[in-house]
Amino acid sequence: MQVAAFTVSPLLSNCYVLSESLTPGSPTVVIDPGDPTLDPVLDYIERHQLRVTEVWATHAHLDHVLGVDVIRQRFGVPAAVHAADLPVWREVPADAARWLGMQVEPLAEPDRLLQEGDRLRVGDTVFTVWHTPGHSPGGVVLVGAELAFTGDTLFAGTIGRVDLPHADPAAMQRSLARLLALPDELTLYPGHMGRTTMGEERRANPFLQNLSGPPSR
Repeated sequence: MQVAAFTVSPLLSNCYVLSESLTPGSPTVVIDPGDPTLDPVLDYIERHQLRVTEVWATHAHLDHVLGVDVIRQRFGVPAAVHAADLPVWREVPADAARWLGMQVEPLAEPDRLLQEGDRLRVGDTVFTVWHTPGHSPGGVVLVGAELAFTGDTLFAGTIGRVDLPHADPAAMQRSLARLLALPDELTLYPGHMGRTTMGEERRANPFLQNLSGPPSR
């Protein structure tokens, strides 16, 4: 798999382009396109002649979905978000005005509402949807065999905020405890800041200390 990371939006969120390879026509998804200006993302896709098949959102906060319709309209592909974040998705125009002073149109409704245990594919590679509420009601971690996209659930050295509307600190604790089941060698691509590994977060992230979860494998 090829993962290209782009920092987008005034809130410095990560947008990922995940492709089976860099061969022209390779199946590709865009994860968390959080700004309506996505020129570097689009340039990368077109330079490598990648075949975009879907847009995935790890959650529906504006800095992760503001560019969803840009990708949908450019490539004619569906967009997926967890069903529990549909109210957050519909609040994007109000949140954009409140947090960024931006006037934006409502997003078109998601084409696919994700649920716990759903399987998402990029070519032959499968990711499993783990519902990890806390930062938002419909936050998810997308777990593959070698890497995972953790959205705003888990960052390098910290976690997503739980003081925002719709956040739930108790749910976040349960979600973080669940992530302790992930293997140490798994590479994590978070919604903000740089990539890390589950082993590093298990060892050094203060928010994972003293949580009760399954042993690593």
